[in-house]
Amino acid sequence: QRFDDGKIHCVYAGTFDPTKGGGSAAAATAAFLPENYHVHILGFGTEQQKKDLIEQIKKIQKTCKCTLTYGGLKSGEEYICFLQKCQIGLCTQIPDAKYTETSFPSKILVYMANGLRVLSPRIKAVEESGVGDLVYYYENQTSECIANSIREIDFSQPYDSRTRLQKLDKQFAFGLQNLLKGQG
Repeated sequence: QRFDDGKIHCVYAGTFDPTKGGGSAAAATAAFLPENYHVHILGFGTEQQKKDLIEQIKKIQKTCKCTLTYGGLKSGEEYICFLQKCQIGLCTQIPDAKYTETSFPSKILVYMANGLRVLSPRIKAVEESGVGDLVYYYENQTSECIANSIREIDFSQPYDSRTRLQKLDKQFAFGLQNLLKGQG
């Protein structure tokens, strides 16, 4: 069940480590979104990272038009149910960090498995993946650019990330089965 308040709910769920962007970038985006949006920040970090992020959120809440909330760390069924209430999953990691050259952000698949549209920076590993055409992208790691990209997501277009993930899962299983047969 989605939230039933007429707002578009965006969620960032992940690390609060400022060297990876993540939570801080997602929270800062709220300053550029109108009142019909709600940005949820969930995740984990050191006590200091958590404290710093909560302070940042409090400052932004004083001036932003949209709703910005901190939801702490959720896991298991509570986490899954929460994600499924939202419409957009935010992957706001720093796109030019060294690790992005060789890693695919797992949160993208988690968001998609829960039916969310995903917004990500343009990262080669994401764009060239089996789900790259289902991801919405932003070009610059600025709060205003990320917010503009969020507002440009067209909910009138059909979107079915779960079916794509099921197809990719079957392809992988088939490929693995053939690989193992070839080894025998």
